[in-house]
Amino acid sequence: MLDDIANRYPFLDRYGNSLELDRSTALDQYGKKHSSPFIDLTSIVIISAERGNNTKKCVESIFQSTSEPFEIILSDVGSSRETLEIIMALEDTHKNVHVIYNKQSTGTTGQRNQGIYFSSGEYLALMDNDVLVLPGWLKHLKQTAAKDERIGLVGAKLLRPEIDNVYYCGCHTITLEKKGKVYGIGLTKSGQMANLSRYDPLAMLGGEVPWYTTTALLAKRKALFESGGFDDMVDGKGIFIANEDKDLSLNIRKAGYKIYYCPDSEAIHNHDYSKVDRKDAYHSKYRLRMEQIEKDTAYFVSKWNIKYMIEILPHEDNTKEWSGNKSSEQPSKDAKQLRPMKLNLASSELNRDIVTVRTLNS
Repeated sequence: MLDDIANRYPFLDRYGNSLELDRSTALDQYGKKHSSPFIDLTSIVIISAERGNNTKKCVESIFQSTSEPFEIILSDVGSSRETLEIIMALEDTHKNVHVIYNKQSTGTTGQRNQGIYFSSGEYLALMDNDVLVLPGWLKHLKQTAAKDERIGLVGAKLLRPEIDNVYYCGCHTITLEKKGKVYGIGLTKSGQMANLSRYDPLAMLGGEVPWYTTTALLAKRKALFESGGFDDMVDGKGIFIANEDKDLSLNIRKAGYKIYYCPDSEAIHNHDYSKVDRKDAYHSKYRLRMEQIEKDTAYFVSKWNIKYMIEILPHEDNTKEWSGNKSSEQPSKDAKQLRPMKLNLASSELNRDIVTVRTLNS
């Protein structure tokens, strides 16, 4: 969590020296100096995990498509020399790009918490490094966030590389809730929500959502620190790489904030697991560590007493049911108690408990 992260992780520059964490000023892309409380500055936090060319393209798209003042914080996992040379060049070229050089990965949660802690902006944008933002992306996210002080997170519409079709949007997020208690969480992309076009009415349905992915997500600094940020690993407990977005969303909601989806904010997500090389450095060392993913999932469902991890895709249902002990005091890591099952959301038992962008904004 964020409160003690400076005591748990080193914050190092490229030479192995400690970074200055109490920055009194920060530069934006125009060279303008911002000072506390950094009201106009947005800090964009990106994890650098190999794939240096992806990170470069992501950063370049931000400079090309963002007029609002920003700084970029890259939190590196201890990447190869080839990747380090790319991100060092970005840092040398742009005075508003800062890099945290880790010797090894602190996990998706730890890396993001590091970036958040080092950042200055009143707003933060959490972003994957395989994202390309489109013009107006930040403006629309900030306009939505400004509508209500209790809006803590705002997510963008994610498009496929060909741009004409949606990869992920607000209507895909779903929870099952009874008396305010979440007992199912995940996504559904089947039926009319499969293969949505960019401007499909369902893709353009904005408003409050039960949770949202961290792929391109705006957060208010106050909301992140009040909620504790990401539940990273402490003494062997926490989340390392999987379901950190769902966990963050539930923490944000627990702190009294709302989560919104903004269809006018768009970004391209170059992400398709059916086409990736699962043996490359990024996927084998960082992203597709299946044993760790299973442990993270078991920890998450046990922590929040979640019964169903929902993943309903156009041609398959990967939903899992948790049958283990549920205790928020001592969350379990026993992945054996996560079992595949088919979930009938149309059943009378579940249908009345469904929470989506449509039910929240009807």
